[in-house]
Amino acid sequence: MTRRGAIRIAAAAGVVTAVALVAEFTGPASHGAADAAPPPVYTFADDFDGPAGGAPDPARWTYDLGAGGWGNGESQTYTDSRRNSFLDGAGHLVIRATATTGADGRVTWESARLKTKGLFAQRYGHWEARIKHVSTRGFWPAWWTLGADIDAVGWPRCGEIDMFEDFGYGARESSVHTGTDDAALASWSAGAPTDSDFHVVRMDWTSAGVTFSLDGAPYGTLAFDAADPSRPTDPQAAFMLLNLAVGGNAGPPGAGVTGPVDLVVDYVRVWN
Repeated sequence: MTRRGAIRIAAAAGVVTAVALVAEFTGPASHGAADAAPPPVYTFADDFDGPAGGAPDPARWTYDLGAGGWGNGESQTYTDSRRNSFLDGAGHLVIRATATTGADGRVTWESARLKTKGLFAQRYGHWEARIKHVSTRGFWPAWWTLGADIDAVGWPRCGEIDMFEDFGYGARESSVHTGTDDAALASWSAGAPTDSDFHVVRMDWTSAGVTFSLDGAPYGTLAFDAADPSRPTDPQAAFMLLNLAVGGNAGPPGAGVTGPVDLVVDYVRVWN
């Protein structure tokens, strides 16, 4: 398994009850908003400025490409085409799932999966993105991390943190997954409602644990405990991914759905 099948495995592995964690909230609440505190020094920042139809910054983002289900039975093929990932000229990144209907009536999907692997990775800090997505059955957008050591240790040993996922049921989910081997997965999840507006999603990550918040209001906290095998342990340095999957664990799109379906990102910022 190379992707977030952990969401569905969690029930078997045991979902851990959240433990209270006092988190520091110091960053900007929204894109361009005035803040009385000095602005943070970002270790990663992308406001997706650029001309309409332009590509995401290649100094910050690269791509996963191809089909094959991605460990979850997904049906899309990931591309690096501007049809599937582009700047809209108004300071946003758009990741778009597009459909092609063949002569036999069969619908095939293409989308995009961007990542900072080899370009940026960090352990701890404040991770924030302003995101908009209309929850749509059969589509699975996500802003998430994987451990930078994944090529050496595999998944889930590398650790995974999902800051934002939507499985098409009108709910936002955030999760932490780690494991000592493929059969020893520890998972924890928290959720919050979603809608069609932009919202600021944030993770505050320390050696003690993580807090997830929405527009400045915490909705999920987890304290790490290496002595408890049922609880996720503290992941190592991680790189980010932004993607929009189709089908798989989200279930298939409804009959007759031919898109396009968008994940729109206003900014992504990380600071210590």
